[in-house]
Amino acid sequence: PGLVYEYDPASDKWTKKKGIPLRVHHQAQAVVNNKIYVFGGCTKGIFGDDAVENTWEYDPAADSWKAMAPIPGRRCSAVAETVNGKVYLIGGIETFENGKGTRITGKNQVFDPATNTWASRSLMPTARNHAFIGAVNGKIYVIGGRLAAGMIPFSSNTDVVEEYDPATDTWATVKQRMSTPRSGG
Repeated sequence: PGLVYEYDPASDKWTKKKGIPLRVHHQAQAVVNNKIYVFGGCTKGIFGDDAVENTWEYDPAADSWKAMAPIPGRRCSAVAETVNGKVYLIGGIETFENGKGTRITGKNQVFDPATNTWASRSLMPTARNHAFIGAVNGKIYVIGGRLAAGMIPFSSNTDVVEEYDPATDTWATVKQRMSTPRSGG
């Protein structure tokens, strides 16, 4: 399994915890009710065909992992953010339906930990991966990212900033762009 360490700022010490059951990188994660949720990721390279559909719940108090409902489709290098107890998994890299080849996606799916269910939401207008994400006043902001699969300089960074409102399932017009295109933060 993949390594997990807990940092305690009070003692300035690291403690090894139980490893994630499936070792991945470029996974998305979010916190709901003091539990950490880990979504997808890649097992080898950064390609959709290396992506997984796993959803894991980590309980730091019990130092335990639990498999949750899988993502409807494999994803790598997506971003996740929590609003009102639900986690929105947005963008990333996915595999084609035939399992061969990779594409960048604007897919937007919501996971409800209380019911362990997934639902589709409106697509992000600018499909991308390796983006930044944050929530302010109940709205989600997806910032920057890469417009193609692969490593820099083979993929192009973007300066796009888009706002998503989970309450209305709508994307606003593009916000003020970043001063420089960036990804992978």
